[in-house]
Amino acid sequence: TMPEKSCPPGFVFSGKQCVQSDTAPPNPECPPGTILENGTCKLIQQIDTVCPSGFVEEGNRCVQYLPANKICPPGFNLTGQQCMAPESAELESTCPPNSIFENGKCKVIKNIDMVCPPGYTDSGDDCVLYVAPAKECPPNFILQGLQCIQTSSAPTQPVCPPGTV
Repeated sequence: TMPEKSCPPGFVFSGKQCVQSDTAPPNPECPPGTILENGTCKLIQQIDTVCPSGFVEEGNRCVQYLPANKICPPGFNLTGQQCMAPESAELESTCPPNSIFENGKCKVIKNIDMVCPPGYTDSGDDCVLYVAPAKECPPNFILQGLQCIQTSSAPTQPVCPPGTV
């Protein structure tokens, strides 16, 4: 009988010699610009926000500005930017508090009450409507949370460590 050929641990018999046997699982690689997630290469792209017509983007919201309606209390008339109600008075008379003497009469001046349409917020000088921007992804992308993601179903390429085949 022929003697049995054996190799030391970590080596295998190949042809007429013992060869070191290194094995390692392949490292998956994705194309540039993509990331590996759960064995799949994904391409991530920023979300384009689109505001409805008449709105402007402010931070992460769409905002529309409208002029406020000017309303005076009953008995007062809007004159320019003030609500006024004239009261007759003699020249020698004094005017009541919160009024001024002008053209022989006491003029009471009140601040204008700003009233915004339903759903709008009074921002001081304007009525503002806040709406969330629509989130749109380019073709072949899907919206996942706050990101547009393109899933590639290409298989991963095995890569062996240096010095192995």
